[in-house]
Amino acid sequence: MLWLVALAGAVWLSSSRFVVAPGFEFYLGPLFYLVAYRWFGVRWGLVTAALTMAPSVLWWGHGYSVMLAVGHVLAVAWSRPRQMSFSTVTLFYQLIFGTATAVLLFRFSLNSPMEITAVVLLRKILCEVTLAGIAEIVTLLVVRRASGLGLERARMLSLQLSLNAIVSLAVSGAATLFLIGSLTNVRERLTIVEDQIHTVVVDARATAPDRPLPSHIRVAGSAVQLPLIVVPTRDIAAGAKQLGCTRTDRGDQGGPDDRNTFLYWLRVCVIADRFGDKTVLVSPRALVVESFGTIFTGLLPLMAYLVLAELVLFGFRRALGRSMKLWDEAVQGFAARQRFPRGEAPFIESNAVLGMLRQATDDYLDADEERERLARTVDELRTAIDLRLLSGLRIEDAALRFVELTPGAGVCQRVVPFNPADRSALLPLRGTNDIMAELRLAGADSQHWFLLLAHDYDVEAEEWRFGCLVRLRASQAMQTKMLHNARLIELGGMASALSHELRQPLFTISLAAENGATMLQRDPPAVGRAREKFARILEQVARASAIIERTSAYAREERGDREQTDLVQAIHDAARFMRPVLQNRGIELIITGGAGVEPMMLPRIGIEQIIVNALQNAADAIEQARTEQITAGTIGIEITRSAKHVAVAIRDDGSGLVDDLAYSPFDAFSTSKPSGKGTGLGLFICRQIVDEIGGTINLANNSDAVGATLTLTFPLSHPWRLT
Repeated sequence: MLWLVALAGAVWLSSSRFVVAPGFEFYLGPLFYLVAYRWFGVRWGLVTAALTMAPSVLWWGHGYSVMLAVGHVLAVAWSRPRQMSFSTVTLFYQLIFGTATAVLLFRFSLNSPMEITAVVLLRKILCEVTLAGIAEIVTLLVVRRASGLGLERARMLSLQLSLNAIVSLAVSGAATLFLIGSLTNVRERLTIVEDQIHTVVVDARATAPDRPLPSHIRVAGSAVQLPLIVVPTRDIAAGAKQLGCTRTDRGDQGGPDDRNTFLYWLRVCVIADRFGDKTVLVSPRALVVESFGTIFTGLLPLMAYLVLAELVLFGFRRALGRSMKLWDEAVQGFAARQRFPRGEAPFIESNAVLGMLRQATDDYLDADEERERLARTVDELRTAIDLRLLSGLRIEDAALRFVELTPGAGVCQRVVPFNPADRSALLPLRGTNDIMAELRLAGADSQHWFLLLAHDYDVEAEEWRFGCLVRLRASQAMQTKMLHNARLIELGGMASALSHELRQPLFTISLAAENGATMLQRDPPAVGRAREKFARILEQVARASAIIERTSAYAREERGDREQTDLVQAIHDAARFMRPVLQNRGIELIITGGAGVEPMMLPRIGIEQIIVNALQNAADAIEQARTEQITAGTIGIEITRSAKHVAVAIRDDGSGLVDDLAYSPFDAFSTSKPSGKGTGLGLFICRQIVDEIGGTINLANNSDAVGATLTLTFPLSHPWRLT
């Protein structure tokens, strides 16, 4: 009921014409039907447009305004998905459809001059654009509630629509004020002109009373000629009709509404004077047309500015829409964990923030990808190395007792016996806040090594709150495969040197064969010399075969079993294998000692792999020293035997250990070599081999000279057998 009363009030207000200047009338219909559309939708907008503009049929005798209002609502509804403001839609709608209607109505139906038709059209455009701006502001400040028909104050405003409404209202308001002032001046001017016409006619009669009055007169301030006619007073109507007038005016006739309309001044004849039974009539139509033409000329720049402002706002709205689209893509991409495509926002500030958001998104996605990669790695490690997450860890006399934390399966109490041989290493760790120990489990896992990490020891509960158990060493088959792969990597690095080493005997074989064939072709054949060449070929074949045999033996995948091995001979074999590499780099190798060292149960290929890796590292260090302008080029291997152990020291005069690796040279992936030249696994694998056979390995810088020394020790008390 309340809304019906409001609708009735809107219709009543719209039926009133607010005339503020001659030819300028305000009617509030557009304000009401645009507000109704924004609050209640297209249906109520159309109903309100038809009802509020219906009184115009009574004013002007036609329904063009009603049809334009209905079309206006439909145009606004069409533009809604494009987020165009009321002012923009109204301006261009009236420029297109309003212009067509004005031309049809005023120019052809009412036969109105073009100047007046143009001013009336601009008046309508300015009036409706101004009311559209007001409607925009009202509906921005007051919105309909989400439920029901109630209204409430808006909590947030649209920046785009607010800016558009304010600019449009400011420009159209300024143009409207200019038009109102100009039309007011026209009314005042016409009032003055009436007196001027009377004065001109009276002066003309007084100057030449016997002469007839002229057919046209001019008034001060105007260049147009006003038609004049003298008719009998009883025939005023007929005389006015001759001048194209439908009524006469002496300043005291007609209501205020009549004198405030442009049609009144177009169709009125002014009674300039009366003498005897004669009446002088003058038509001010030409002066009215001239005044409206002047107004139109002055109004054109403002209208052009209004159109330009709307076009600029339209471009700004598109640019803002593009920026918002980029923002939406950025937010949606962030939510979907996708990188959004690079695009330049139209605004510097927006582009800068988008750049920061894009960088933050990329960083987040990089971190998320890294997290997922790490999660996959952890899952793989959980399977591959039997990773266990622990809580409440206790080291008992023969077993580990803990609560195992398994994702997806919850917690489970575990008791895991460990190898009795590791008891002496584990029990002393009780009471230590942070522990790290290597151990073997009892039973089937006795050949596997595990790393136990624990943190935060609870003295009262006698347990560690957090910890993990990791299978540190793989099975014998996996470890053998790893060592074999490492040897293949080393062979790949020595391919060039081995190729050079094989090229020499092959070249000698080719040359000797060619010379031998030449000698056999002589008359008589030089059989003795040819025999020497063929012997030379056999010698070089043996040499090449030895190189290939050493390479094949080194690359062969061993079973990992220990065998009776001559340590000294294994060292010499490894040295011969590395000789092409060392010669190619101009490095001298000196081997000393070895007397009294008896054969031992060792993995022969593993020992050779350690020596080859040590020589390769020493050669790389020497090359690095040469790049630093240090004279280097000697590697020495010293084999010594004492009462308790056999020691092998591999010493070089290279660049030595860098500070970052001095305390962790045997860690996996620990290397100081350039990218692509080292894997960081060589010394790690060497330590694995030495640990398995019960020896020790140490790498340190030389204390008395440049370079470093790798020391291997093999205690003679060790049984050197598989357990």
